Amino acid sequence: MESSGAKNIDKTEQFGNEGILRLMIKYSLPSIVAQLVSSSYHLINMSFIGRSVGPLGIAAIAVCQPISMITGAVNQLVSNGCAAAVAIRLGEGDRDGAQKLVGTTITFNVVVGILCIILGQIYMKPLLIAFGASEAILPYAIPYLNITLYGMVLGGLTAMNPMMRIEGYPGRAMITMLLSTAVNLMLTPLLIFVYDMGIVGAALGTFGAQTASGIWIMWFLLSKNRTIGLKMRYIGVRIKDLVYVMTLGMPNFLMQLTQSLLSITMNNTLRIYGGDIAISSWGITNSINNLVQQPVFGMNQGAQPIIGYNIGAKKHARVKQALLYSLAAATVFSSLGWLITRLFPAQIFAFFNDDPELIAVGTQMLIIFRMFIFVVGLQQAGASYFQYSGRPKTSAVLTLSRQVLILIPCLLILPRFYQFNGILYAGPVSDLISTAITLGFIIVEIKRLNKLIHEEALLEG
Repeated sequence: MESSGAKNIDKTEQFGNEGILRLMIKYSLPSIVAQLVSSSYHLINMSFIGRSVGPLGIAAIAVCQPISMITGAVNQLVSNGCAAAVAIRLGEGDRDGAQKLVGTTITFNVVVGILCIILGQIYMKPLLIAFGASEAILPYAIPYLNITLYGMVLGGLTAMNPMMRIEGYPGRAMITMLLSTAVNLMLTPLLIFVYDMGIVGAALGTFGAQTASGIWIMWFLLSKNRTIGLKMRYIGVRIKDLVYVMTLGMPNFLMQLTQSLLSITMNNTLRIYGGDIAISSWGITNSINNLVQQPVFGMNQGAQPIIGYNIGAKKHARVKQALLYSLAAATVFSSLGWLITRLFPAQIFAFFNDDPELIAVGTQMLIIFRMFIFVVGLQQAGASYFQYSGRPKTSAVLTLSRQVLILIPCLLILPRFYQFNGILYAGPVSDLISTAITLGFIIVEIKRLNKLIHEEALLEG
């Protein structure tokens, strides 16, 4: 039942009282399921496009991805920052301050979404060319982007999904993703295969899914008796609150932005050293990589309110427990993803299209580029921990280390000497070095937590 404000208060207080492992399972499992389902429907959509339009349709989505990633990065900047800030405020007992953060975040996201639509329409073709589109890809990329641009405003609302977990409703947060997936999987094949709308049908299916999830989230946030829902009196942008959530959301922003920069760099490098079929292969490889990493992302989301609340409440023993569980789970999940991509690479690519060249190039890319994906979970969980514990600068450094400071330079340098193989080996080099850096920060953090726990024990004794 949700009719009692007191019950909502109890749901937030559980983060400081219940067992950490139980909380991690309770809040991470629905998020993991939702993330896997959401990522799976992107793969299924790509399969629909590959089967109906062909490799050029897949390449079109690949060159459109940087634009959606950039807008998503701005949404994540304030939405994930808001989630981290709200969890900390609740741990401090400042419920009114948490509600103000939500109002500022939603207002900002809507304004940014509208600006993205306007700018995207004006600069669409130059952006697509800059992001790797060839003359053969443009006829597919332009209509796809023209429609999906209008989902940018809705994307800002969907990014508020973490508020459901912080309110104490991880199951409803999962429903957001399941609803979006269900709508997409019903609309997309209908529009592509029954109404023969091709790439336009795929775009309309995505837009319909965004609309459904956006309406669901707003219904939740506007419902009565929410502990930290959207209160109409707090609609508007308060600069102090905006700066605070942006500071905490910076790691997510940088991660999304660097993903976009990576896609742009990869698309343009592949256009030179591999051609359109290589860009198609990367589009699939990147989507597969996102799928196998979703359990780690889901686990990180589940840990967010637990870590943030206990940081605010200064319960350092519980913070350490949550960190260690997160690192262990992330390593297990990423190792499982590595195993699947080693055992079935050709079968995975054949799911999207039967083109022999696409399967051959894609299999090689998946096996070599993600050679050390089993260590990436620890790197991602470590970077997320520092964000949720209120240290965005450290998190930003760790986030940047993998994709900007190491991977992108490797993509720009290695192909000059090793051509296409240089692109492939840039991935494992980046994964190993960035994970080693993150591990060093984690060791220092565990020592710091141990010291704080020891001091607390002395004071209590």
